[in-house]
Amino acid sequence: MKNSVIWLCTIALFFTNAINIQEEQAPLQPEQQKQKVQHFRLNEKVVNVKDSQDFYKFVALNQKKLFDNQFIQKSSASENLRLHNFKNIQYTADLGIGQAGNIFKVVLDTGSANLWIDSNRCTEQGCMRHKQYKHEESHSFLPLNQELTVEFGSGELKGVVNSDTVYFGDITLPRQNLAEITSENGIIFKSLDFDGILGLAYPQMAPKNFNPVFDNMMQQKALEKNEFAFYFAKDPNDITHSEFTLGGYNEAHVDGDINYHNVIDKYYWMIKADSILVGGQDIGLCDDGSCKLIVDTGTSIMSGPMDDIGTLLRNLNVKDHCSEIKSLPTITFKIDGIDYSLEPEEYVKPTTKDSSAFAEINSAEDQSMVEVNSWDCIASFIPLDIQEPQGPAWILGDVFLRKYYSIYDRDNDRVGFAKAK
Repeated sequence: MKNSVIWLCTIALFFTNAINIQEEQAPLQPEQQKQKVQHFRLNEKVVNVKDSQDFYKFVALNQKKLFDNQFIQKSSASENLRLHNFKNIQYTADLGIGQAGNIFKVVLDTGSANLWIDSNRCTEQGCMRHKQYKHEESHSFLPLNQELTVEFGSGELKGVVNSDTVYFGDITLPRQNLAEITSENGIIFKSLDFDGILGLAYPQMAPKNFNPVFDNMMQQKALEKNEFAFYFAKDPNDITHSEFTLGGYNEAHVDGDINYHNVIDKYYWMIKADSILVGGQDIGLCDDGSCKLIVDTGTSIMSGPMDDIGTLLRNLNVKDHCSEIKSLPTITFKIDGIDYSLEPEEYVKPTTKDSSAFAEINSAEDQSMVEVNSWDCIASFIPLDIQEPQGPAWILGDVFLRKYYSIYDRDNDRVGFAKAK
C-alpha cells in the first residue's frame, strides 16, 4: 500500500487480541442459568477520520501478525447492553472485570476476535489517561504470565495474558483470559475514549488455542441463542439509544423483513455481494461477478480496494456537489439479490474543523487520501487493500450499519440485515 495510506499508530489497540485459553475456562456455575435476551445501551463519542482510517489499516495489514511465533512467548435468551457512541464513530459498552462494579468501557468489535484491557502495568502517557485494570485488587485474578508482543507499522504493543472473572450484563465468565497492556510504543490511547477492545469475530482470527469471549459464552451454554445484534443511533448527538443485544435481537429496532446472508469465510463476519451499483449502474466495482464484504462494527466509515475506491470516487466527484448533495447517486450493495442502498446524505459527510477531514485526490493516476481543509464535504469511503486470502474486500462500517440493523448468528453462521427503526 502506498505511503499516503499507511497510518497505523493511533488505533493499534483496536486489534491486538485478548487471549482466552480454552483449557482454562471454568464450567458454567450452577447458579448461572441461560440468559434471556438482554439489551444493552451503547454510549457514543466522536473521533476524527484519520483515527478511523488507522483502525482499518491495522486490522487489514497486521491481523496475521497475531499468529506469529513471537506473539505467544513460552514464559438464554438475550440481553441488551447500553453502548456509548464515541462521537458517532466509536461505540462502547460497559464490562466488569474482577467484580461487577469495576467497569471498563470497551469497544464491541466484530472486526477483531479477542479482549485487551488497559492495565496499570503500562506507564506510558496514553495508557495512564484511561481507566487501568489493577489485577492486585481482584480476588478472582489468576496469573498465567504469558507475554505478548505485537509489532505494527510504526510501533509496538506489549502485554501479558492473565485470567479474571468478567461480568457482561447478567452473564458471569469466571477464569476469562484477558491481555493486560503493559507497554505501547506509538500513540495508541492518546485521543480515544475507551479502555479496551472486546472482539466478536470468529475464533479463527485469534491465535491458536485461544478463545474469544463470545465463544466462551457458547461453550458454557450461557445463551439460548448464540447470536447478537447492533442498533446504532443515526443522530450523532444521541447518546442514549444505540444498543447491543446479546442472545437474540430486538424487534423494536427492525423495520420490515430481516434478510440473512451466509458467512463465506469464518474469520471476519464476511459475506458476498453480487454487485455494487452507483446510481443503479454497474461500474465494475466487483471483479468476477462478486465482492467480499466484511461487516465491521468497529469501523466508522467504509472502505474498498484501492483501485475500486478510485473508480467510485471519480464517478461520484463529491467535491463539486457539496452544495447539492442530493444530486449525487445512490450507492447500492446487492447481496443475494437484495438491494441495500445508501443515499448521498448518508454516505457524504460535511467537513468540520475538528474532524481532520480526508478527501480524495481525483487524478487519472492516483487515488489517495489527504487532509483537506478547504472542502465542504467528503465521501465516507477510504481505499484499503486487504491482503489475501481474506482480501480483496470491502468493509461495511457504521455508515452502513446505522441504516441497517445487523444480526450476527453463530448458530447458523450468517448475518442478518433489516432496515433500522
